[in-house]
Amino acid sequence: MKKISKIPWAESIWFFDIDDTLIDTAGTTLSVSEGIMRVFQAKHTVEETLRVRDNFNDIFNLMMIGYRVKNKEDWQQVPGEKEAFEKLLQDIGKSQNRVKERYGTSKKWSREVFIKFAADKTGIQVTPELVHEAADAYWVTLTEQTMVYPQAFDLIQVIKRHNRPIYLLTSSDGRLNMDDEGQFDYDPRYSEALKRQRIELLRERGVNFNALSIGDPEDKPHLDFFEKAIKIAERDLGKPIVFKNAIMVGDSFGGDL
Repeated sequence: MKKISKIPWAESIWFFDIDDTLIDTAGTTLSVSEGIMRVFQAKHTVEETLRVRDNFNDIFNLMMIGYRVKNKEDWQQVPGEKEAFEKLLQDIGKSQNRVKERYGTSKKWSREVFIKFAADKTGIQVTPELVHEAADAYWVTLTEQTMVYPQAFDLIQVIKRHNRPIYLLTSSDGRLNMDDEGQFDYDPRYSEALKRQRIELLRERGVNFNALSIGDPEDKPHLDFFEKAIKIAERDLGKPIVFKNAIMVGDSFGGDL
């Protein structure tokens, strides 16, 4: 095993993922999906609405588990195993043909896409307006229920007592717009602005950070995602980063670590 070298506090530079690292995004999804239900209830039956909610949460959970898999045998704990996860990724890609053509990849965590898939699985048709409204309701509810992990909050306080810089690196929320054909389009500026608004609220909850880098249009695990964050940090510091003194904290082996 490679020996881990000690980093002096006075030279340390800290980078944090946000969702499910600083805040409990996955743990609040079930309650947050009630926001989606409220929108669907206006147009569909209670039974259909419940199925949409359950299907949405199944999709979200499969994505979460799939991205956290570290070892081959871990797939046995995933519903449908690796094949189900890869099929979901393929379907997400097929729903974003124009996004892939322009940006080279799809936005895998778009809640708009999850909502459309959940409705399809339920057997009901949805309009672009309904998908957009349901996604807005989801994010508003999530923002209202945002909870910083106590241990993460404690760590940040320790880092700040040592007067060390903290930079937040976060994936895009993938805020997309659906057309009448069920295809999705992407405006990086729109998507980034909405996430920046959501994350800046963390300061009100005591999470003090130097700067924020958001994965629009560059997202994990692409090298550009990390280079964007590094440039933001170096501008803030006024000097190049010594990478042996940099610490990355995240919840995904493939995306963060």
